[in-house]
Amino acid sequence: MALSDTTLIGLLNHEKQNVRSAALELLSSSFSNDKRWLPKIFEAWDRYGISEAFPEFALLAYFSIPAELVGECIERAGKMVAGRELTDRTCRNAGKLIEAVSISAPVTFAAHLAAIRKLKQQSKIFFRVSDQKMQARCEWIDRDFPDLAETLATNPGSIGNLYEVLESQYLQGRIDDMLKEGLIALQTSGQDRSAEQVSLACLELSSRYRLIGYEPYFIELIDHLDAMIADTAAISLARCRTDTTLSLIADRFTEYSKSGQLRSIDVLRRGRLPKTAELLRFLRAHAQGHEVQNALVASEILQFDFTALEDWLESLVIIDDSIFVRLRSQLAVIEPLAESLPVSDKERTLQLLRLRSKE
Repeated sequence: MALSDTTLIGLLNHEKQNVRSAALELLSSSFSNDKRWLPKIFEAWDRYGISEAFPEFALLAYFSIPAELVGECIERAGKMVAGRELTDRTCRNAGKLIEAVSISAPVTFAAHLAAIRKLKQQSKIFFRVSDQKMQARCEWIDRDFPDLAETLATNPGSIGNLYEVLESQYLQGRIDDMLKEGLIALQTSGQDRSAEQVSLACLELSSRYRLIGYEPYFIELIDHLDAMIADTAAISLARCRTDTTLSLIADRFTEYSKSGQLRSIDVLRRGRLPKTAELLRFLRAHAQGHEVQNALVASEILQFDFTALEDWLESLVIIDDSIFVRLRSQLAVIEPLAESLPVSDKERTLQLLRLRSKE
């Protein structure tokens, strides 16, 4: 069983700094939609201090900010930037927090735009937060666009605020077919510029929201020749975190180029689904080269599936030193996780970790 969101959220308040940071790093890359993460970060800040709770504070853009906590986010951010330089760690954390608010669904922050504008006046750290863009998205929350499909088919360039329109209609449940058509169109070349912009806007939307049921459309794009399209499709697929994702990757892995295989492995790494570690081991026989093999092994290690401890330990043994160094910060969670193992297995696991760390 792969390491769960629940376990990682619990570790956000661990007494050891490196464990807290590792838990946040793993959690923030996984597109978790568990709303318990933010209160735990606040608890850690209050208990250990903002700069000490998570010295390497991860980006929060992959999280969904709970609407009921936006007011507290703004209040905390205001206090965090007061009298501080832009390079101050506490100040930077405030910037990341409000940036995450700004890219949430518009209904999340609609009631807080005035407070966010006021906050922006306090510090330049909020330069990534576009209150104009947020305002534009809010203006479309409840508006209908009855002729959207026809307009996109005949004159897509006439919609100047294309993303905002698509987002609002998606949130109202009005553009399922339109999204699918846009994603399908990206699979082939030959679209005119206006139609391509519509398709790319559909893909951007899919990278911001969890579109369950669209996995087959994303799987067709993660080996696209255009790296931007392929990378965005991989993010969209990773957001889904469903067993369907595992099945689709298992079916298509051998057909992918090296780049496609690496992107699909990244999707599996982020998801941490119960059968992910088993699939990663299975795919080793179909890897295109040593780099892909290493990516499979590294991703298996980061599942922390101690129900298959012998396989997990083997992966820790065979991973290249250079890759191990890159994983090392995240491996801090091993110590608390090993507490659940029988004493002999715990000792073997920690000893191997020390050997690989050359301690």
